[in-house]
Amino acid sequence: MNTPRRAATVLVLRDSPSQADTLEVLLVRRGHRASFMANAYVFPGGRVDDSDSLPDPAQTTQRCAARELQEEAGLRVDDLRELVPFARWVTPSAEPKRFDTDFFLWALPGDQQPVVDEHEVFDLRWLSPQAAIAAYAHEGLNLPPPTVCTLEDLQAEIDLALGQRPRDEPLLPSLLRSCRRRQPVTLLPRLRPSTGGGIEIVMPWDSEFATTPGEGEPQSCLAENGADVAQRISRCAIDPPGVWRFVRGG
Repeated sequence: MNTPRRAATVLVLRDSPSQADTLEVLLVRRGHRASFMANAYVFPGGRVDDSDSLPDPAQTTQRCAARELQEEAGLRVDDLRELVPFARWVTPSAEPKRFDTDFFLWALPGDQQPVVDEHEVFDLRWLSPQAAIAAYAHEGLNLPPPTVCTLEDLQAEIDLALGQRPRDEPLLPSLLRSCRRRQPVTLLPRLRPSTGGGIEIVMPWDSEFATTPGEGEPQSCLAENGADVAQRISRCAIDPPGVWRFVRGG
């Protein structure tokens, strides 16, 4: 069985220019010839290289995240400590190409703007988590299921920060401070045939996860001490001719 390669990705955040009391996250589209998640909208990121290696494994993936952000979106992280751990996803064991990926939050500096490299990623989009999930559910926006589940958690953290932040504190720094309490757990979904003739991705909190063949441990959330999500997406299926279906609270 192939061992997943360590990787990192970054949820780049900014204040919404058109809507008060919400944030937007950067999504970029992978090329149609990409060997992994072709044509999907994802957070900038990639696999760990030898040049990223540091004595602390956590700092290694942070360095990878910063390097990939520079290469794919032209954004510079001056201090690795600005990258806030948020989630950790592992590609299902049935997949031929696998990654063990740390997800980080990072605030876009006021003096920087993303520019896609037009080699690995294209078509950058800024969307609120809620808008991105709605576009996935109703408009066919091509988001990988772990991305959607991570966006659900991000929206829950935004809602929590809105209710708990000091009155005079902006939302984004309040969110980042609050999310430092999170302790990501390792999430390894399982795959099985779907009823529509395609493939179904079963999340670790789904009621049928334990009876679905594959690696990984049941989990109830993306991170310990994370904000509550009322009803998570628990299963995602892609059926011919490539249409996504999802189930909440299965």
